[in-house]
Amino acid sequence: MDVRVKTSEGETVNIEIQAYDDFENVFKRFQYYACKNIAMQIEEGDDYNQLKPFYQIVLYHEYDKEHHELVREFSNTGNKYHDNQRSLIYMYFVFMKEINRIIEEKGEENLNELEEIVNLIEKGNECDRINLTKVGRIMKKKYDKFMENDDLKDEALAIAKFQSQQKAKQRNYEKVVEALQSAEEEKSKALEKAKNAEEEKIKALEEKREKIKVQVVKFYQKKYPNEDISWLENLTEKQYDEILELLFEDKSLDEIKQVIGK
Repeated sequence: MDVRVKTSEGETVNIEIQAYDDFENVFKRFQYYACKNIAMQIEEGDDYNQLKPFYQIVLYHEYDKEHHELVREFSNTGNKYHDNQRSLIYMYFVFMKEINRIIEEKGEENLNELEEIVNLIEKGNECDRINLTKVGRIMKKKYDKFMENDDLKDEALAIAKFQSQQKAKQRNYEKVVEALQSAEEEKSKALEKAKNAEEEKIKALEEKREKIKVQVVKFYQKKYPNEDISWLENLTEKQYDEILELLFEDKSLDEIKQVIGK
C-alpha cells in the first residue's frame, strides 16, 4: 500500500498510486485489497458490528476512456433500499489525466477545489498554482525540504532504482514463463500433430491390408471353394501379398499354406 491511515472514528483510508494498467485488472485487484482490509479488522467469532468502513482512493494515471469522469465512485450498497450507510467498502478512482480535458473545457482559473488538487498532484512541483490550496502548500514545503536533504534524495533514488530493478526482474520472469508456456504449447501441438499423423498412417496401412485381404479371400474361394478360409484372418500385409502371388502362380494348397507355417 502507498498510504494507509486511520481516522479518529476508527475508519481506514487507503490511498494508492497506479501508474498504468488495464482498468479491469486494476478494479478487481483493488476490490481484493479492500476485502482483505475488511477481513483483517476482526477475528472469527467477533461481533461483526465492530467492522468499520474501508475507504480506498486510487490515483490512476490515465484517462477515463469509458465515461470521461474525473472521479468514479464504487460502493457495495443496495440501491433498491438506499442503504449506503451499511456499506463497508467505498472506492474512488481518480483518473488523473482527465484534468487536462477539464482545464481545456473550463479553463485553469475555473477549477473547483478537488480539480485544483488533482491538477496539483498530476503536475507536481511544476504546477504554477501550487500555493492556492492548503494541500499544495504542504506538498511544496515537503518537496523543498526533500530537495535540500541530499541523504534523503540518495535514499529515495536508491529505493526507486531497487524498485525499478525488481519490476524489471518481474517482467523478465513473466516473459520467461510466457516463453516456456508458449514452447510447451508448441511442443504439445507438435506431439498431437505427430500422433495424428501416425494414426493416419496406421489407418492407411490397415485399409491397404484389408483391400489385399479381400482380394486374397475372393481369389482363394474361387480356386478352393470347399476349403476353410479361417486361416486367412489376421495376417500381415506381406503374407497376403505372398499368398496372392502364389495363387496367381497356381501353386498347390500346401505350398500356399507354408507362407504362415502350416
